[in-house]
Amino acid sequence: MAIRIVLIDENIYDSLLLACALENDGISVSDTSNNFSDLDALMKQNKPDAIVFSLDTHASQALSAAQKARKVNPEVGLVFLTNVPDLRLLGINEKELPQGVQIIIKNSVKQLDALTNAIKGSIQDLETIASSLDESAFVSHLQSLTQVQIETLRLVALGSSNAEIARIRLVTEKAVEHTITRMLQALKIAANPRHNARVLLSREYYRWVDVDNQSPKLVP
Repeated sequence: MAIRIVLIDENIYDSLLLACALENDGISVSDTSNNFSDLDALMKQNKPDAIVFSLDTHASQALSAAQKARKVNPEVGLVFLTNVPDLRLLGINEKELPQGVQIIIKNSVKQLDALTNAIKGSIQDLETIASSLDESAFVSHLQSLTQVQIETLRLVALGSSNAEIARIRLVTEKAVEHTITRMLQALKIAANPRHNARVLLSREYYRWVDVDNQSPKLVP
């Protein structure tokens, strides 16, 4: 019996393309949506074996929807598709991930069977915290950053001032400045008097968090 899945992606065009590819690979796509709030109705109407979420544009909403799906059906498989090599850049801590969720870097998906295997794995292996099909895709110097540094990087890129970051983190502005200095060193960004450190860090953040990347070419 074919595995039934639901695709949720704010880019409905990408969802439809992916649905067609998966149908040809033996996965039955029961429904697609570009709205996470549709989850309850989608699960009730389709009773999917697994749900595939795009994680990039509104990661917190996708994570909340996935957690909610598990409350409705503890055995539903979950797959996250993302362009980002470190989910902390999206404000997601690994401890928040539902058990057994499969994570795929979109740009690393070269063969359709990789995604098919992820969908199957998300159903079969609910005991693990989380797994990635391509561990090498996640390897980068971002991994040398601490959780505090990643969160500071994200806040800097989103336009928060040092004072605002200090209030959020409940630390002094001096501590924020120290964190930024350590980040520049860890990311191997050379000091340049012609460039503001915050601009350099923002560039680095958006180099990784590129939600406008094209979808992967899936080969049946």
